[in-house]
Amino acid sequence: MRHIRIDWAVNWGQTFLRKKTEGSRFMNFQNDKGPTTGAQVLLVVFLTLSVLPATAVASEINACKYLLVTDFTSDPYGIAKELRTQASAKGFTVVSELNDVSAADSFRTCVMLGSWSSGGTGGRIAIRVVEAQSNALMAEAAAGATNWWSVSRTVRGCVAKLYAQLGYTGYDEDIYRQRMQREYPPRPKLTITEEEIRKGEPRSSVEGIWSDAQDQYRLGIVPAPQGSGSDYLAIVLRSTAPLWQVGEVKAEIRSTASPDIFTCTYYMSNKKPEGTTLSLDHNSVLRGSVTTPKGPYDVLFMRVWPNVAAESPAVSIKGGISGSGFLLNRTLLATNWHVVADRKNITVALPEWNDGVNADVVIKDVVNDLAILRVTDSTKLTTACPELPFQLSSSNRVALGEHVSTIGYPLTSMLGSNPKFSEGVVSSKTGFQDDPRSLQISAQIQPGSSGSPLFDSNGNVIGIVVATLDAGKVYQAVSSIPQNVNFAIKSDYLLNLVGMLPNESLGSRTTAFSPEKAAHCVAIISAW
Repeated sequence: MRHIRIDWAVNWGQTFLRKKTEGSRFMNFQNDKGPTTGAQVLLVVFLTLSVLPATAVASEINACKYLLVTDFTSDPYGIAKELRTQASAKGFTVVSELNDVSAADSFRTCVMLGSWSSGGTGGRIAIRVVEAQSNALMAEAAAGATNWWSVSRTVRGCVAKLYAQLGYTGYDEDIYRQRMQREYPPRPKLTITEEEIRKGEPRSSVEGIWSDAQDQYRLGIVPAPQGSGSDYLAIVLRSTAPLWQVGEVKAEIRSTASPDIFTCTYYMSNKKPEGTTLSLDHNSVLRGSVTTPKGPYDVLFMRVWPNVAAESPAVSIKGGISGSGFLLNRTLLATNWHVVADRKNITVALPEWNDGVNADVVIKDVVNDLAILRVTDSTKLTTACPELPFQLSSSNRVALGEHVSTIGYPLTSMLGSNPKFSEGVVSSKTGFQDDPRSLQISAQIQPGSSGSPLFDSNGNVIGIVVATLDAGKVYQAVSSIPQNVNFAIKSDYLLNLVGMLPNESLGSRTTAFSPEKAAHCVAIISAW
């Protein structure tokens, strides 16, 4: 006779309670004709129960409004289907996938995981119910039989017994709120409005109003109260995330010796703290990265207020900004996102042109500051750049000290609109503060060089010029002027971006590389 065990456990605050009552009983399943006769094989199940008091069990399971029942790895008798059928009868709203519920209801959603194991003439069903967001255990149960007289009736009976032990009496909003308060306690609050922030005068470059790329959070970064252990606090001004309320502290930020680098305790969407380093790029983007069980998570916020003037690109004759870019094929060009970010008009011009052609952003990678443009008229590109002397290549074989060069359009307002060539070496295989996404190079660049191709000695594009170390700010921080400390995004990130365009392919090199030939395929990009 098979021994079946049903265990329950609930996490209540910081205390893990477990109370057990032991008992056993016999249970006969009957067919539609009434009790089995002596000539029939009796289905006998021996159960050992281990449960919490009914109120504690209900407090967990009754916080579930929606239920997703996953398929079993092995399910020869249709047990998962019966679990779904009886779930509806018990009052759950059964869903087919987690995307069927809204973000707000995702915390009211539970997932039932089940397994079937056979042995001898019987088998065992085990189920676990977990919260969809946190994967926290809500309840678990198991049942089985030593013999099968009617498979369908036996499955129905076993499933009914499992649900009976779950103790589900229907979704209860009060119980749900109690659980949320316990599992996701409110963060400290600071009462401040967006209007109040706008009336003040920021005393630091990090202060102001910020928004993430999905506009899920609108944050106000303000000086932290004295004695809080932080220099700045990021306060939720608006949020569409279910767990976050207006006024709660989303991040605790601390200054470093560099005015554009900050250490940060960032509270994720589930309110769990993660440590990261934030960098302020071009005085307009705050970025960092944290490690989660599901992989790296990029923290990225864009400045909403106060408005800042573009620092890196040069001023163009049209009153906008200008940068550089290079051909990927006969219709696509690559550049930095900050060159064209949120601009309504973009034009592309190659050397010796009197005017440009219009272009649109096809795809962007805000985190890695990359963008791919498509020109509206490709015929002029073909005429100006009849043969492509370079091609995009992986940067994974770049060597320290390797010779590199770049062609771009720096300081066009002073130096003119002809392309400029510079060369240097790979100073480091990582970027600012060992950023693995970038290369440090000694090739000279200036405002307007952003988006220029970085060539190796064979004419392969191994990077995209993105930034230079601000000499004035470095001098303020360490009383030393940096010499030729410049950075380029590694080409692999651009290759990944191109790979997301299924109907596009990279152009092949059709002639030997030379700076003169390459210059005809590097464009000046104006945006306003």
